[in-house]
Amino acid sequence: MFFLLRYFHVVIILTFNIVFFSSAYDVGVDYHATGANFTDTVFITQYHIPSIRSIVLAQLQGITDKGATFVSLRIWFVAQPDTTNDQHWQATFPMSVQETINLHQYAEDVASIQSTIDGHRLHLDVCLLWLGVADYTIGNLTDGFGYYHLNTSEFTSRVEKTMDSVLQALANVKRPDGVLLVKTIYLEGEVMIGAKANQDWFLSTHYPRFIQIVTNANFTPAIYFLIDGLEEHVLQADYIDAQFPALNGHRSMYWVYRSLNFLKTQKLPLPLRIDFSCYIDRDKATYANLTKHIFNDASASLSVLGAPDLYGVAETYYFVNNTQRKEYGQAFAIEALSNSRLNRLSFWTTPDAGGKGINVAYPFAIEDFLLPSSY
Repeated sequence: MFFLLRYFHVVIILTFNIVFFSSAYDVGVDYHATGANFTDTVFITQYHIPSIRSIVLAQLQGITDKGATFVSLRIWFVAQPDTTNDQHWQATFPMSVQETINLHQYAEDVASIQSTIDGHRLHLDVCLLWLGVADYTIGNLTDGFGYYHLNTSEFTSRVEKTMDSVLQALANVKRPDGVLLVKTIYLEGEVMIGAKANQDWFLSTHYPRFIQIVTNANFTPAIYFLIDGLEEHVLQADYIDAQFPALNGHRSMYWVYRSLNFLKTQKLPLPLRIDFSCYIDRDKATYANLTKHIFNDASASLSVLGAPDLYGVAETYYFVNNTQRKEYGQAFAIEALSNSRLNRLSFWTTPDAGGKGINVAYPFAIEDFLLPSSY
């Protein structure tokens, strides 16, 4: 009850400030599977199956009617081409012809969706992820990369073919209102330079070309990062970083700062918006307090690198407890109302959206993450 009274008091105060922060706040879903069973229900590799497509279309309509303004698709490139695989989450490396066709059809279907409530349409983001055969964190320049130790030339060739196939599938897909469907394509998610082996090589080698070809297709090229959301770290005012003083007192940005610093030292462009996974693990503090701390940390520390003071949450929890999820989602919404630096959020689904081993699936209570005035 105390939280509810306090929450409504904050919302009343913040509504007077809405006119000063006119930037839109978009809420979306990290939507890549039709069910909670991640292994079996990831849909992009089996989108040519009419029954799968039919389920996705129905779920997309429901997601849109609930208020989502975008969906974000992950594609895991894992398997060898021309192999039999019943792990439906595993796309091939490089992307197969059928998977390319599937992605194009999915994009066309997303573009066709329109809310039956208020008439709004969706945008689509796509993120490429690299595991198994494509796992560059396995191996090295001498021994090769991935499960099969592909030499550098072969690995790079497959990455480039995959990029090209993705763009082939998405290029010029427009909604009926003439707007390009796709906004952002991510080369990689949860970038952590210094923590993930060979990631410096991967980005130095592949990010420049990725930026060029994605920009040429009129999409926004990006990568996204990972914050440290453990409460004791978020609130550690006495934290001292021996390498980067800009992080003193801002421990939540430990990996984000290091990764952006790498881009800067390599003369690679910083993203136009700093997106990151934001999984907040609280003990006693409120989610609203921790959320505010995290974005204050970002504003204070990342500005030293010349990063834009504009942020998106690329992944976050979707708790199964209704009360907890509502408080959590509204913490981000209140932050967006109070400061235009946060302008979008998408929540994770499967696997582990509600915590380790807790998978979630459609339908989603998207309203828990929307601005209070939106529902």
